[in-house]
Amino acid sequence: MFDRRTVIAGGVALGATAGWAAQPSDAKRRAIAAVALPANFNGLIAYGRAGRVEAMRCVGMADVESRRPVTPDTRFMFGSASKWLVSCAVLRLVEQGRLSLDAPIITYLPDFRRDTGERVLLRHLLSNTSGIPDLMIRQVKVEPALRQSTATAAEMVARFAGGDLAFAPGAGWDYTPINWTIVDAILERVTGEPLPASVGRLVFQPLKMRETGFAIAGEPPLPMIAAAYTNTTPPVRKMAPVPRFVAASGNVAGTAADAMRAAHGIFHGQLLRPASRTALTTLRWPAQEYALGGRVHPIDGASWAWETGKVEGYRSHIAHRLSHSETIVVFNNTDLDQSMIDQWVEAIARA
Repeated sequence: MFDRRTVIAGGVALGATAGWAAQPSDAKRRAIAAVALPANFNGLIAYGRAGRVEAMRCVGMADVESRRPVTPDTRFMFGSASKWLVSCAVLRLVEQGRLSLDAPIITYLPDFRRDTGERVLLRHLLSNTSGIPDLMIRQVKVEPALRQSTATAAEMVARFAGGDLAFAPGAGWDYTPINWTIVDAILERVTGEPLPASVGRLVFQPLKMRETGFAIAGEPPLPMIAAAYTNTTPPVRKMAPVPRFVAASGNVAGTAADAMRAAHGIFHGQLLRPASRTALTTLRWPAQEYALGGRVHPIDGASWAWETGKVEGYRSHIAHRLSHSETIVVFNNTDLDQSMIDQWVEAIARA
């Protein structure tokens, strides 16, 4: 009995094959149960292998006001882990010969500021090393109405991506949404589709991520999505409208099961060719452990894809061991310190 903290383990509750072979090790199960969760944690911790959930601990409320509990079907915002999935869509287009990581971005956006567009490569955007200053987010802070804007990514790029470079491309690192708005504009120009449609076609559909989509203006509402909070007693929501032009930087939402399908399919399945998987996990800025669209983090000599997310009150962590198909997922909707979640994931990984 874990108070309000429920552990769902193995095949019976989650539909995996019955029997010990389908169960997580005792150590992993104990590690999940042993996490000392703060009183305001609302979310889940899950562990799986080969893309299948084997143990899950669901805690608290997905929606405090309506008393809707967190369940395996609850969808959470992935936050910046969305960049990882968008990067996979880019790499699939690279495999098709429609994009090149080493092409200047002016190749795809001919109206971009020329002196900058000829120096910044697509891989600089995906690794946050472009040097393009984020005039867009600065303006959003002083013009909150932009959160309600229906502007396209291309329109926002034309308005806000023309500043002088803060550093030479590849010579610095700046974790900024403007890089991903430019990626969005490139994908839409190359595919002729809105970003949610192209990422859905290139990534979600082949990985059978049926419970995943983009939680942004203009897209169909996602059922069973958790609300996000600063406080739960009394409940104070920490959510804001999400305009389409920041879709690529952090606005995928889905279930833990879909997150595990994604991790297995990307790193151990057929979605990407070996060269693309290598590109996805090659460090581009070692000081931040940053590759393309996410980090690669060492734990006891093993490399883990380390996809973390923070958007409004949502927190996410999707960690996947690259040498074996093991995945740990933590989702939370109460504005916790991300470093605390990182510590839980490392403890489970070491168990």
